[in-house]
Amino acid sequence: MAHVGAKQILSKARQEGYGVPCLLAGNLEMLIGAVQAAEAVGAPLILAYNAQVTPQIPMHLIAPAMVKAAESACISVATILDHGADLASVEQAIACGFSTVMYDGSSLPFEENMRRTHEVVRIAHAHGVDVEGELGAVGGSSVELGYGYVHGEFTDPDQAVEFVTRTGVDVLAISFGNLHGLYDGAPDLDLARVRAIAGRIAAPLAMHGASGLPDATYAAVIGAGISKINYYTAMARTVTHSLRDVLAAAEDTDLVYHHVIALTIERFASETRRLLHLLRKPIAAAD
Repeated sequence: MAHVGAKQILSKARQEGYGVPCLLAGNLEMLIGAVQAAEAVGAPLILAYNAQVTPQIPMHLIAPAMVKAAESACISVATILDHGADLASVEQAIACGFSTVMYDGSSLPFEENMRRTHEVVRIAHAHGVDVEGELGAVGGSSVELGYGYVHGEFTDPDQAVEFVTRTGVDVLAISFGNLHGLYDGAPDLDLARVRAIAGRIAAPLAMHGASGLPDATYAAVIGAGISKINYYTAMARTVTHSLRDVLAAAEDTDLVYHHVIALTIERFASETRRLLHLLRKPIAAAD
């Protein structure tokens, strides 16, 4: 249908009350599986490149495939640089044709985060590219698996209003108890904080570290005001465990590598279909 910016996809999602997954597309199997599933369901999708998760696959090699897949899809697809750490990576992503870039200045002091994010917005908007910023520290890790804990302060609603106003970001990632990677038990999410922020800013809100939650939690998170659901670790672990089981049970003559490629695509597609249906269920009233 169209390769579009994340703002267009997420604004519609926010208005109509459903969530849009942002899935890593660091290799062709992940990319093809995600797009196949979204087309089958008829749901929009955001494809992300994260250099920290797949450093072996350079952006300039995978980005053209991501952009081409988005342009060729029969549904709306955005492409995004995930957790861009500096201006150079942001500029590279823009040059590669991504429709959206994320600059993550969340570890910086508030004023410095705003200053740098505003500069990214100035450059990106001049090229017609959307920008996601982050305010508040999201703990954990999707690279080194293990149970993470939130570090720093949750996103302050008053600062969120100032941040969006002064930077002009199109999407805001916030911290409210969410963690990258694995949760140690049920997460303690501050949905009242999400509602407070969503009620005061028009920019769609993003949740990083959204995989592995109880199914019922997604409706509550979306109902509180989250539109973008960054999802990786739980899906990657499920696919990995499935592949491990198949490979362990196979005879030496049963599988060669191209069979593994096909199986990997199918597993990523099936997990993406499940997630898309989950995020598009009717939203229950938040407590």
